[in-house]
Amino acid sequence: MNKTTSCFSDEEIQEIEEFKDGTLAMTVDGEELVCFRILHDLIQKRTELRDTSRTELLKSYAQLKGVKDTFASLDFVDATILESIVSKSRRLILSELAKRRIL
Repeated sequence: MNKTTSCFSDEEIQEIEEFKDGTLAMTVDGEELVCFRILHDLIQKRTELRDTSRTELLKSYAQLKGVKDTFASLDFVDATILESIVSKSRRLILSELAKRRIL
């Protein structure tokens, strides 16, 4: 189990997979929504945090936050799991970016 996988609960991983499938080829303001694909690839060990560019990490976090804010604004949607995913993703991304400043 890698650090990314152990960070997320089974329920969160399932949610990430569902969002990844539901947002394939989706664009927002002309930008492809890649945050769930990147998270899924990290969880599935198709890529590593250290191999993901700073730009992709920051873009993914911004997209995750935007999706969370959108879902949280809907009265009929429980965004609790999504909020947890965003919080954990933020910690992972900030930790990775901090490591890169040291090296």
